[in-house]
Order: sequence, then structure tokens, then C-alpha cells
Amino acid sequence: MTTAVVWDGAPHLPTVLVFDPAPPAETAEIPQSWRALTDRRQVVWCRFAVEHALAETDRLLGDADAFGRPIDAVVHGDPPDVLDVLRRHADAVRAVIVVDSGPGAVDELPGVRAVAVGRPRTPPRPLDGDAVCAEVISALDDLDTDDLAEGVWPRRGDEEARE
Repeated sequence: MTTAVVWDGAPHLPTVLVFDPAPPAETAEIPQSWRALTDRRQVVWCRFAVEHALAETDRLLGDADAFGRPIDAVVHGDPPDVLDVLRRHADAVRAVIVVDSGPGAVDELPGVRAVAVGRPRTPPRPLDGDAVCAEVISALDDLDTDDLAEGVWPRRGDEEARE
């Protein structure tokens, strides 16, 4: 069965939303290299080359209860269709982590931080690789540290705990 959007990790955890340009996968699971992250994040994997994948992700981003906060997106470069989805939901997205692209790849998302990892490569590395995952985890940790230092930590689980 071809799967376009899959996720793993508790729904109250912060979310990392990976927009993978790779063709459809036969398995309905996130890549093995990213599973270690599911104890700290809800990992959502969108294979946006699959029909209806971006529409499903767009719908989920519009549902305030679908994902834990903050939501951080991971992309290669600046795919226009993906950026359109992120632009529509910029208020819900904390940062976009851009893998193996030049500077300024996603500067056009107002209010959303852009973080580059890796270096420009042709072709870019697959997002499901161990090295890319490690670089993204490091970038997420840096974003979390910055937010904690600024006293900002908008996680749905924290809000529920206060009620």
C-alpha cells in the first residue's frame, strides 16, 4: 500500500513535519533513522510527490489539535507547493529547517525562522538518512534552547497541564 502521510510519536509532543520529495514508499511507517526521535517529537512524514499528500498535510495543519506544538518543518530547497502550504499556516509553524540548500531558500515565510543544515549539494541527500536526521535533531535542539532562553515554549501538553 502506498502511503503519503505517516506519523509516529505522542500527539502532545512537539512536531517535526518532514516534506520528503522521494517517491511513494511501500511501508506505512516513518523511516527507521527517524524513529529514535519519536520519544521527544511527533514525527510526521509527508511524501509530497504522492497525490493528495500536500492536501492532507494542509488539512492537518489547519486542525489546531492535529499536532503538538511547536511545529517545525523540514524541506529540501524551496518547493513552491510545499511553501504554499507552509505560508497558509505560518502562524502554526515555528521554523523551517532547510537541508542541503543555499542561503535564502525559504526567506519568504514571514514570522517563520529559517535554519539551514548541511551544505548545497546536487543532488541533495535523501531526508531519511542518518546524517540528515542527526543534523535536523541538532537544529531542533538549538531552536528549543533558544525558545527556553526567551521563555517561549508553546506546547499543547504544557497548556493542558495548567488547566
